[in-house]
Amino acid sequence: MKVVVLGAGAIGSVSATLLSKSPAVERLVVADRSLEAAKGLAETLDRGRVEAMRVDAGKVDSMAEAFKGIDVVLNLVLPRFNLKIMDACLKAGAHYMDAATDLALAKEKPGEAVKAPPEALQLAYDDAFKQAGLIGLLGMGQDPGITNVMARMGADRLDEVQEIEVRDGDNGSIEGYPFASLWSADTLIEEVLMPALAFREGQLVRLGSLQGEEVFDFPSPVGPLTVYNVDHEETNTLPLTIGKGLQAMDFKIAIPKDLAHALLVFQQFGLHRGHPIEVEVKSTGEKVKVAPRDMLAALMPDPKTLSGKAKGAACVVVTARGLKGGAKSGWMFWQTLDHQECYRKYGFNATSYPVGAPMAMATEMIGRGEIERRGVFPPELLDPAPFLKHFPGYGIVIQEKQLA
Repeated sequence: MKVVVLGAGAIGSVSATLLSKSPAVERLVVADRSLEAAKGLAETLDRGRVEAMRVDAGKVDSMAEAFKGIDVVLNLVLPRFNLKIMDACLKAGAHYMDAATDLALAKEKPGEAVKAPPEALQLAYDDAFKQAGLIGLLGMGQDPGITNVMARMGADRLDEVQEIEVRDGDNGSIEGYPFASLWSADTLIEEVLMPALAFREGQLVRLGSLQGEEVFDFPSPVGPLTVYNVDHEETNTLPLTIGKGLQAMDFKIAIPKDLAHALLVFQQFGLHRGHPIEVEVKSTGEKVKVAPRDMLAALMPDPKTLSGKAKGAACVVVTARGLKGGAKSGWMFWQTLDHQECYRKYGFNATSYPVGAPMAMATEMIGRGEIERRGVFPPELLDPAPFLKHFPGYGIVIQEKQLA
């Protein structure tokens, strides 16, 4: 099997490292807009089967040329390039997989109903991928990804599904930093400040930024954390795919209160915007163009440099409630990783590892023919059993309990 890992960042490093050790992968290409970054990662891996390549995710034709002869492309760059990468995969005849959708494409204002969530733009490629005999697996990381599988597990155990909740919490800290994102700071700022998507009374609606504050008690060792509604991929697909009468679904993530308040202030001043503005450098009089969000992200440490420094644990929880045999029933599923233990075992923190690991796992599953479905789809449309079989081999342990 020949594989391209597009993106040499924190998540790409996880997937590439795992795939470089897979006997099923005969050729692994680490690709990035920065050849230096691609080489830097490739040189840490098996040099006999791993090579570096410069690939610009904004150019379809050059990507298609680079993807010729490749079996699977893992898209681990910023989601704003998703559609172009999918176009390139179609041209090259390569299977496609990603970890996130471009949520910034949403145009609705808070309070407005949503006719089609942003992920619908990717799902619209379904027929084209089917006709080409290709797989387009969307959101195959941790959340989305593992969470979608857990949601499907809960739905399968109920006759009627009334509500699904997804909660993401991390009590990790890094000495010397009041706050440091263990994943893309650009994506973090963008996602948490976009109007959140929620499913209420059988309808998709937009909420304001960082609404729905509550304290959620995560399983030990994470414990209670303050969480907020944010836009996320699970809410883009689960209300459309789970069925069984689902009426409510949302996603909330734990964010320190002081950071949440700071981000809302940044939003008021437009510092969350991703489009460049012209700025005059007072000391030189020179005029430069910079995106305010790029500036904020640049002031935060690179997640790749923080792998062994985080202390604490991360946890994702999915609860599914409804009816079974006419009586109220529900299930809670969760997956927890300790940052230090994860680093000792795998060389990555508990934020990046469980995103990159399922993607590497699913790539091997494609190579073995264990994912037969063709077209473009999220993980919950696949049978959970094969995923559950392979998760433990990647250190992903799903725990569960029945709810009263």
